[in-house]
Amino acid sequence: MTDQPLIPAQPDPQEIAVSNETLDITRLFIGALLEVQDTVLRRLGSNYEVYRELRRDGQVHSTFQQRRLALRSRVLSVEPGADDTASIAAADQLRTNLEQISFDRATGLMTWGAFYGFSVGECMWTIRDGKVWLARIKARTPWRFRFSETGELRLLTRTSMLTGVVMPSGKFWTTSWGADNDDEPYGLGLAHQLYWPVFFKKQGLGFWLRALEKFGAPTGLGTYPAGTPKSEQDKLLAAVHRMRMDGSIVVPEGTTIQLLEAVRGTVDQASFNRAMNSEISKIVLGQTMTTDDGASLSQSEVHMEVREELTDADAEELCESFMAGPAAWLTAWNFPGAATPIVKRIAAEDQEKAAKLLVAKASAVKAMRDAGYQPTPETEGALFGDGWVRTPPPEPPIDEAARARQERVVLPGLPAPSGTGFAAGDHAHGADAIDLFAAEALDWAPMMEEPIAFLEGWLNNCASLEEARDRLPGLMAGLPVERLRTGVAQAGLEARVAGREGLALSDEEDAEAAG
Repeated sequence: MTDQPLIPAQPDPQEIAVSNETLDITRLFIGALLEVQDTVLRRLGSNYEVYRELRRDGQVHSTFQQRRLALRSRVLSVEPGADDTASIAAADQLRTNLEQISFDRATGLMTWGAFYGFSVGECMWTIRDGKVWLARIKARTPWRFRFSETGELRLLTRTSMLTGVVMPSGKFWTTSWGADNDDEPYGLGLAHQLYWPVFFKKQGLGFWLRALEKFGAPTGLGTYPAGTPKSEQDKLLAAVHRMRMDGSIVVPEGTTIQLLEAVRGTVDQASFNRAMNSEISKIVLGQTMTTDDGASLSQSEVHMEVREELTDADAEELCESFMAGPAAWLTAWNFPGAATPIVKRIAAEDQEKAAKLLVAKASAVKAMRDAGYQPTPETEGALFGDGWVRTPPPEPPIDEAARARQERVVLPGLPAPSGTGFAAGDHAHGADAIDLFAAEALDWAPMMEEPIAFLEGWLNNCASLEEARDRLPGLMAGLPVERLRTGVAQAGLEARVAGREGLALSDEEDAEAAG
């Protein structure tokens, strides 16, 4: 059993293994500026223009163009970093800000950092409505800048080539790609791996052109007798050259011209060129079948997935650096204490999967409701996330006839519905005899005093709604309704008598009797 390391009482928050002249043994010399550690670039005198020349190669251009455009084509997503109001407002403003500027263009330019190793973008700020807004991002030539041993960004100028000019914080968005440690702010770009394949490819193309010339036309051979003067030899050589251009010549007697056919060897420059192109594709895209011919559909799909994985990594690298830079600065300036918004680039395939998953969840919820189960708000929030508001259920259709009957019932002491008034001993316009009889024959207020008082006392004696619910079955046994029962019975008797006497029950019947 190995001994476990001792656990310190407190963690040490200080950075110890910093990259400076005293501690970093991997750097032979550290001055005011950190030198680039790219071995190929250092052999070229740290001249980034050599790396820029690599872009002239057709295979390099087409493959890296795929990688850049795949990233730019993804949908930009800005979500709150937390659930509080300030964090939500910070995300809303950043989303609006990025929609109003050429952020896709800036993204495409900053992605060149993957090629050179790092990229630098200058943020142009403006003040609008009392808040800081990002007006534009200007991608600068990266090798105009250097980093100090403390990580400061410095601009090389004609008057400050050795130490550079310190750039202000909160101004430049920087990215670093491909390095295998955090001590190298310049990164390690694709150009580092691309240099030799492109170099060999160029050399091979030169040999290939000479081979095409050699095998495309035979070599002329002129012979002359021994002792021929140098001037005559030169004339014969010129005649051989003219023969390749004109096809026919005249030579003095005694000289001979022959055409020699080259014998093809085992060297195939075309195969070498394809091999270098394949190497370039694998360096930039991780595969070859999105640029070269594929063997099958299934293999091409696998290679496309590899390219998408690289695009995922590029998107994450770029978005994380933007969140740590401009997004964090804007949040701190405009919404102090809020969480930095989460910026992502979402692939179309991921959006389609999310939509299908949402439909599947909705179908599952509907099936549970049809089975009699209602999900809780917490369950719905876990399934569908924030940003959804439940639509209230539609109101049931109104029974116009029932509503009309309800509006015609008016109790004494209560306000009558609009447009309905009763005068003692009279018919109001639109009222029938039954309504008038119920209003005039029954004195409701005295009859309801005892039941209402009983109910109030009963409810006051209940400690809770649950207790009232449990005691509800025995309520009717003690309810004092004798006076109410007697009054209703008397009104019923009077109504039957009135009916037998043939009294009109409505204004319409009165009108018919009078007519």
